[in-house]
Amino acid sequence: MVQYALFGASKTGKEALEILGKEKVLCFIDNYAKEKEFCGKPIMNLQEFKKLERYPRIIITSHKYDIIRNQLIESDITDFEVFYRLYVCKGVREPEIMNSDSWKRELEKRFNKEGMDILEVGSREVDGSIRSLFTKANYIGFDLYAGANVDVIGDAHKLSDYFKENQKFDLIVSLYVFEHLAMPWVVAGEIMKMLKPGGSVFVIAPFAFAAHERPWDFFRFSEQGLKMLFPEDMGMECIDCGMTHLILGENMPIEEDEGFLERKTVMPGLYAFSYYFGSKKKEIEKIEWRNVDYYAAVGLYPPNTEFYDKNADKELEKL
Repeated sequence: MVQYALFGASKTGKEALEILGKEKVLCFIDNYAKEKEFCGKPIMNLQEFKKLERYPRIIITSHKYDIIRNQLIESDITDFEVFYRLYVCKGVREPEIMNSDSWKRELEKRFNKEGMDILEVGSREVDGSIRSLFTKANYIGFDLYAGANVDVIGDAHKLSDYFKENQKFDLIVSLYVFEHLAMPWVVAGEIMKMLKPGGSVFVIAPFAFAAHERPWDFFRFSEQGLKMLFPEDMGMECIDCGMTHLILGENMPIEEDEGFLERKTVMPGLYAFSYYFGSKKKEIEKIEWRNVDYYAAVGLYPPNTEFYDKNADKELEKL
């Protein structure tokens, strides 16, 4: 059985202990702890740890990752990793309904019904197709280019031009496409226009992802960014959203930088994808982005800092 030493007798260290199980954790390492025991496990400093006959694998559970990493390397200890929870952003949550494990099942359950009209924007088959989810519904695949799984060819920025005026959809899906749209807000407006009242939209777009299909690689989206593309002021309601696929990221040090990037550190809050699932609650006569009250949607910027005045929201009514 692999045994571990947790570097950092802290709240995060306690969390790691609970996840790994006490039987797998030999000890905590902490150079500044005054106590000799934490959560029923002995605490030793790095010098005491080095006297062990055999080293357990070290998991860093302290936010002082860069300092600890250097200490370990200077001590010729290279068998270590960073506890994945240090990469998590506390303000980010995963989708509850349409998550990475359930979204296909949910779409099929909700929309694979007789008489339902489904439109996929960016449907050309690259790594599979979702057409098979909608065997009972009327599925139309829309893409810029002809190819497998494409029924209508056109530019998504002019989506409504390719369909009859009264043709609307119960569900519009777009998977890994919005980053390639020159003006995604325009496409979002077209999608909202093409939804039936009560119709739904489901979008997956990258947040932290490698550059690809350049030069047509324009944007990255948080879940909040997707929400703002389908705002309440446009008649939409967010049913579910979130971010998935946590990335264990580190910045590479830049010698000439005098700030954060001058040292190698954990880069928390990197998630590969953002999900948005929303519903059209009412018809809007005209899409006017200038009329969107984004302050009401997300509050003033920046939140949770000394610059943020919680009472300032009330002042917006006077603007």
